[in-house]
Amino acid sequence: MTFDDRPEAAKRLEQARIARGFKSAKDATTFFGWNYDTYAQHENGTRGIVRAADRYAKAYRVSQGWLLTGEGDGPGMTDHVPLKGRVGAGAEVYAIDNGGDDWVDAPADADAHTVAVEVSGDSMFPAYEDGTLLYYSRLLPPDTMINRRCVVQLANERIFVKILRKGTSDNAWNLQSLNPLYPDMIDETVEWAAPIDWIKPK
Repeated sequence: MTFDDRPEAAKRLEQARIARGFKSAKDATTFFGWNYDTYAQHENGTRGIVRAADRYAKAYRVSQGWLLTGEGDGPGMTDHVPLKGRVGAGAEVYAIDNGGDDWVDAPADADAHTVAVEVSGDSMFPAYEDGTLLYYSRLLPPDTMINRRCVVQLANERIFVKILRKGTSDNAWNLQSLNPLYPDMIDETVEWAAPIDWIKPK
């Protein structure tokens, strides 16, 4: 049996990473945009994590207290998911940092990848009012979401909730609003499309 003499905080950091669904430290740092060497030192215990604890706690959905001391919400104990920011339904909204800054109540079937966004604007009224929370967990190729309502990110990093339609070429997509006052967005380049798992009205 190998003896693990790392600091307890480093062990909990690894535990939180695995519980969040990342098999390796490299997978986690690539996803969140962290420096791999620094993170590896935090997880192997050669460098303290106090300064980075808040960032790691938000990303791994545990409390900062648990990460540092073992007290508080550990993996699987929280009933909240990150609020990634606001998604455009008429208003333009840009991509939000992967770590997430705010938290909202989690739906009953939330998993380790579930996040929420808040609708901004009324182009998808009456389905989604301004302030509605949309929850999603999968970022899919746009061709898997044709003719469906979804959260989409464009190549210029704007994020919208729209109905996804085929454009005039293979890599072009039209984004349709439900509100007839808003014209369709024509021949946009879509990076990903996320099916909406759960809706919490305003």
